Amino acid sequence: MLPTVLFVSKPIAAPFHDGTKCLVRDLALGCREHHAVVMGVRGDPATWAAGSNVEVARAYPEGGTFAPTLGNNLRAACWLVTSARTDVWHFVFAPNPRTSQVGRWLSRWRRVPVVQTVASPPRDFRGIERLLFGDVVVAQSDWTKRRILANCRRPPPIEVIPPPVPNVAPPSPERVHAARQALGIPAEAPLFVYPGDLEQTAAVRAVECAMDAIRARLPAAVFVFAYRPKTAAAPELARELRERTNPERVRVTGDVQDILALVAGATAVLFPVDDLWGKVDLPIVLLECMALGVPVIAFAFGPLCELGGIVLVSLGDRTELGVACVRVAEDARWRGAIASAEQRAIEQKHRASVVVRQYERVYAGLTGEPGDALRRRHARLARQG
Repeated sequence: MLPTVLFVSKPIAAPFHDGTKCLVRDLALGCREHHAVVMGVRGDPATWAAGSNVEVARAYPEGGTFAPTLGNNLRAACWLVTSARTDVWHFVFAPNPRTSQVGRWLSRWRRVPVVQTVASPPRDFRGIERLLFGDVVVAQSDWTKRRILANCRRPPPIEVIPPPVPNVAPPSPERVHAARQALGIPAEAPLFVYPGDLEQTAAVRAVECAMDAIRARLPAAVFVFAYRPKTAAAPELARELRERTNPERVRVTGDVQDILALVAGATAVLFPVDDLWGKVDLPIVLLECMALGVPVIAFAFGPLCELGGIVLVSLGDRTELGVACVRVAEDARWRGAIASAEQRAIEQKHRASVVVRQYERVYAGLTGEPGDALRRRHARLARQG
């Protein structure tokens, strides 16, 4: 009988527009040496898990939003106390005091070994030690690991395992055409897509500032700000962006029906961010673009520097951003080299099967943990309070 791992996370249910949910889904589907249990939603058919060995426990009353409500979290905690029967718990959350305190207490009380993935890096790493309770902590980038170590007096064991990307089938020409047509984008127009949050105002401004230089060389270029309405501020930010840009050349939309088809037909995907708070270290949409061979152009910032093959421009340099966009559009040989390098990086580091093997080695090390090691673990947790 296979040992069992429970993924403790926000509700795992469609739509999968969230990096944390995608991570849990792909890890659970990929497990071969462990039986995977995920925390789902009551009444949800969980069609994504159909035909797999994944068990969906209906621990949440509703799907919720990007940040689960307090009520949802309390019900999930009660389910862990009363119903969870697994060999390993794998917590996948952005570190926060409430979840870490509950996770520390529950794992100590139930005497279950814990893997804790830092789903997204905190804005400020000071005090991070109080938020880490796993027997093994997984950072999704070397950048995050270095900052954890720099802010911990007694750091826990830390593994670096990047996020996975599932197999991405290239969209058909018909899908690509339909995605452009839905936004009124001419079939042959150079297309640059920013698939990020409008709350990342520095990134939005960087793209805006680069647009004039790009259009001076590529007058037919179209720019799409494909955002998620992640906070209440998003609609107003979208309205303001529409008002200060040319609607003939700029699309601002929070409702892209087929984002993969849109980016598959893009000249480049732009991600000039200087703050990843609230995001996974390496955003899933960028990994999907890389898998499709679409050039990604980003600021040389934080974990983004670890994305193999993408185009990195100097942090904050909007002129360099524009120059890179024009060159990608005009230099077919360079564009091909970027695509090849990105796809190699995906195969070597981010393919789901590669990532799952690394996690299963971590699980295996914990399921074989002897009793005295467990006692030492609980003594360490008691010292942390």
